[in-house]
Amino acid sequence: MEAIEQAIRNALAKADAKNPAIRQKVYESAWGAHERSLAANGALDDAQREERRERLKLAITKIENEAQAARPVVNAAPAPVVEPREPSFSAAPAAPRGRDARIEPTIGNAPAPELGAPELATDRPFTAGNERPDYVKKDRYRREKKQRQESKKATGLTKLLIVLALFVVAIVVLWMVATGIINSKPSSVPASTGNPAASGSHEPLKEGQLPSEGTWIGIFEPSDTTQVSVSGRATATIDGDQVQKYLRIKSPSEADEISFQIGEGVLQQLAGKTALFDIVARTPDGTATQMAVSCNFGNLGECGRKRYDVSDASKEYLVQVDFPADKKPSGNGAIRINSDISQTGKVVDIIAIRVQITN
Repeated sequence: MEAIEQAIRNALAKADAKNPAIRQKVYESAWGAHERSLAANGALDDAQREERRERLKLAITKIENEAQAARPVVNAAPAPVVEPREPSFSAAPAAPRGRDARIEPTIGNAPAPELGAPELATDRPFTAGNERPDYVKKDRYRREKKQRQESKKATGLTKLLIVLALFVVAIVVLWMVATGIINSKPSSVPASTGNPAASGSHEPLKEGQLPSEGTWIGIFEPSDTTQVSVSGRATATIDGDQVQKYLRIKSPSEADEISFQIGEGVLQQLAGKTALFDIVARTPDGTATQMAVSCNFGNLGECGRKRYDVSDASKEYLVQVDFPADKKPSGNGAIRINSDISQTGKVVDIIAIRVQITN
């Protein structure tokens, strides 16, 4: 800023600094050159540009005050009082400069100031605050207005894209629910993971072996314990949370069993068929036990006594039974479970029991 102040002083020194119009022209030329410098400097923000304008304004005001204070006082003979007038300007054509060609004001033969490219002079006297040409103010106003409009357009486009993205996500979720990819009703019974084994099999079958066809018939669900009974010191209590509930059973001794009743109507559907019983079970976290499973189907026979190693991972323990075709059920049947054949009182969580006809 000291450099441009010195340039103004040098220009005034070469011109008629006593003439207010010449000073006005120098100030406006300095201001125009300063504005072009600000526009070319992209590293400055609006606040820094405004600060530099204010500093230039103060420098011009300072120089003008010095110029007015330096005017000599002449003691002349009384003269008629006339209204003071500023020197009038006469416009003379300047050398053409391409599309930027314009007419510069001149005062007689006074040399033009040599500070940057001159700006158009005005007839108004210099005062602090009016040194900025009107076209500069209008140009800045247009730029700020355009920036505000572009900002509003960008904000509106962003909101529209967010709404469209949410709409697409909602459509995809609804489609997945409608097609069954997402099951909107969680089931407490995990999907079946085994295939019928040979008659008498008593180990959980490997994943992917169960046929996709067939309908499961429910024998026990934690929501209905009316078909559950205990013998001896055995206990059975409902436990769990909102996501999954289960029946926690405990058999302190070998004779203590928990029975799950199979209705006569279910046995009538199984008569003469090969059926696969599925016991979904697990132990509490970090424990393991060996449970025993036996069956009583009345005059349709039984399934023998089978043992299963149960861990804290929920698994399916399958029992395959061939029912005779020449007999009809005469009553209800039952599946009996002992939670710990080692008789140490370990517990097992029964999540579900169901049966499926496999032929």
